[in-house]
Amino acid sequence: MRWVTRLTTGTVIVIVVAAVALLLRAKVPTIEVAGTFRTYAKFRDGSRLASGSPVVIAGVRVGVITKLTVEGQLARIDMELQDGLDLPADSFATRKADSLFGDSYIEIVPDSGEAGSGAVRLLKSGEPITHVVEGGSTDALLRGVAAALPRIDNALDVVHDTMIKGRKWVSGPVDDRLDQTVDWLAAGSIEGPLESADRTATRLDDATSRAAEAVASAVPAVPRTLDRVDLAIDSVRKRMRDIKDGLVTGLHDTREGLDQVDQPIAQAGELMAAIDDGGGDDWRGTLGRLINDPGLGDTLEDVTRSGRDAAAGLDRFRTWLGMRVELDIFSRQVRFYATAELHARNDKFYLLEVERGPLGALPSDSLSDVAGAPDFERRQVIENVSRFTLQFGKHFGALSLRGGIKDSTFGVGGDALLFDDRLKLSADLYGSFQATPRLKVAAALAVFRSVYVMAGVDDALNKPGYLPIILGNPGAPVTFDKVRYGRDYFVGTTLVFTDADIAILLRLYGALIVSLL
Repeated sequence: MRWVTRLTTGTVIVIVVAAVALLLRAKVPTIEVAGTFRTYAKFRDGSRLASGSPVVIAGVRVGVITKLTVEGQLARIDMELQDGLDLPADSFATRKADSLFGDSYIEIVPDSGEAGSGAVRLLKSGEPITHVVEGGSTDALLRGVAAALPRIDNALDVVHDTMIKGRKWVSGPVDDRLDQTVDWLAAGSIEGPLESADRTATRLDDATSRAAEAVASAVPAVPRTLDRVDLAIDSVRKRMRDIKDGLVTGLHDTREGLDQVDQPIAQAGELMAAIDDGGGDDWRGTLGRLINDPGLGDTLEDVTRSGRDAAAGLDRFRTWLGMRVELDIFSRQVRFYATAELHARNDKFYLLEVERGPLGALPSDSLSDVAGAPDFERRQVIENVSRFTLQFGKHFGALSLRGGIKDSTFGVGGDALLFDDRLKLSADLYGSFQATPRLKVAAALAVFRSVYVMAGVDDALNKPGYLPIILGNPGAPVTFDKVRYGRDYFVGTTLVFTDADIAILLRLYGALIVSLL
């Protein structure tokens, strides 16, 4: 009768969950906005907007979206707002999202002018909101990440293949070339060139001796050479005196020219004074009144403040992009990581990682017959595949907890930031090829602004060991003859870029590209 007990338990759980859901639904108030004021706006991207989505002003719900249609290459969003709203015609609409993967809503930002002053025209029912600010698109961000992942995977494949070929090249051709070099040296290929260099040095010594004798014979000609140098110095002195006289004459002529410029400078001063006073009906008076009008400066300040507030409303996330390399001490395997961390409001964040490396997995083993021989051929293959991490987490002060997919398996983890975020302690618990889960503990220390060094223990709960992969042919060149599994220690480094660093790099390289063009 065990199935009856399980059926009864499942029925009770379903009833309890349904009762709790109905109770929560009854506690949530129903918000309805009634009105006949209608307007619409056109967006280039209308994703995650739906009929019934709210329309808010300053965080207060004032209407709903009634219909979504397509006009040309734009999405038309029809809205129904409550009566009594005084919306200036210069108001603008923007699309925002409640969360990273939630539905979006429309926010209307009225113009900064006073609606009742009579100087601002109000929006009438049926008229469109012409000013639209496109919001950020989560779909576009995820599509960009998805498009970048294949390129990262291809680059990691190229690096891995290059390392394998380099190991084989060092084990084979380089070793042979070294043996050839030793044989070449033993054959006396160096002694011959050294003897030739010795003979060349002897001939050079003889030539130096002959040159010294020639210099000794040329000593009587030195006084005549000094006399010629003295005559040249006297000639240079005369030329310097002539240049000085010409410079004095040129400066005198320059002073006379500057005296002639004084009158135009005085007239220019009178012109600037007339512009500053704003007197007269000509262009000088008009320009002066425009410069001295304080209303122009106030208007420019209001426009600047409004633009700053609108831009601040679009800054919803903080982004961290990073690259990490880890080296296992005993297995001598290298793992590469590409990391992206998105921070939202309410201390929530999303962690995305792509990892390329062996991860300590057991190799595949196959046994096949050898044609024309009684022996068997045993083949073991270790494949380095890409693994993905997608976790959602939340900050609790200096402690962060997260959960989701870790290295293509289910896992949970936590991070602790200490000493003004310069020291980061991390722990992850996720799947493994054994019954015991995989525990990874790491510590990262910031040595520069965006560079961290790290160390830790991987697969701490599993006992370490070695699996032999070569049992015969000891004279053949190989890359490695055994693979380690289980507990291992690792060191590594991490390079992290914040959204501010990315903006600076974009401006720097953008300016460099423009200057080169």
